[in-house]
Amino acid sequence: MTPQGPARLPAGGRILDTRRMAQPTPRDPRKPRASEYVRERASKETGGSELQRVKDALTLRGLSPRKRFGQNFLVREDIAERIVEHAHLREDDVAVEIGPGAGALTLRIARRVRHLIAVEKDIGLVAYLREECGDVPRISIVEGDFLEFDLAAAAAAHGVDRLVVVGNIPYNVTTPILEHLFASRRSVRSAVLLVQKEYAERLAAAAGTPEYGALTLFARYHALMEPLMTIRAGAFWPRPTVDSMLVRFFLREHPPVEAPEALLFRIIRGSFQQRRKQLANTLADALEIGRERTERLGEIAGIDLRRRGETLTLEEFAKLARAAAEHA
Repeated sequence: MTPQGPARLPAGGRILDTRRMAQPTPRDPRKPRASEYVRERASKETGGSELQRVKDALTLRGLSPRKRFGQNFLVREDIAERIVEHAHLREDDVAVEIGPGAGALTLRIARRVRHLIAVEKDIGLVAYLREECGDVPRISIVEGDFLEFDLAAAAAAHGVDRLVVVGNIPYNVTTPILEHLFASRRSVRSAVLLVQKEYAERLAAAAGTPEYGALTLFARYHALMEPLMTIRAGAFWPRPTVDSMLVRFFLREHPPVEAPEALLFRIIRGSFQQRRKQLANTLADALEIGRERTERLGEIAGIDLRRRGETLTLEEFAKLARAAAEHA
């Protein structure tokens, strides 16, 4: 008996040395393991079939992705399904889809809600979507710019207090879209959006970090944001240069802090426009007041004006705004 077990006697009678046979062939570290390889191929094949469908559909109609509209079509069906699952849609919901494009999410959303309003700016894609989805009673295809779409009127027309919004939105109009949603927050319950990953990181940033800024506080004032998942650039066609992140916003019915809104954001914007300066300087510039009055506001608010604005929380900015409203 060997240390590795007894030798085996085959039919031919010759003893085989199992110690030599048991040694596996060394794996080439440059080659992926079988499971990794299978997953990668399956991923490519899943995306490839949807990619071909989108390309064929557009080519048949003489359409192509338009850079001016920031069009990057989602071509991974498994990811489309996960996005819609993350939206937590209910059967009695009325949903609005921002820029449905080639319809990767449209029918999936419609199956889960009472009614879907898909707002598309590209006339060619509107015609395609009406051809593909026009016979589905619970879908309305609206030709127009979402930034001009009246969310409050849509909610009233469909007999609901608040809508659910879903969209793979163009990177170049992300901030205007958020501004439109926040301005209509009384008519929107939640929004699940695909945004640039770096943009999402700015929205979720903590005070004192390089990503923290006026945008962070603007979003935090109007909504609770939840990062959901990162989506690689390869899930889209044309392939963007950066990854995306799916985020969910729960729009607040009331702000989390008490302060005059216009004055609050005047102070915030002033602080981040000169983010390396101390509050004593940025506050004086933003409010157009002298040094003595500025120092007095700091004392009333209990804020050390030697700090920089990038270190202040939303509540601390609100304290300065309340002090300024009462004493500036």
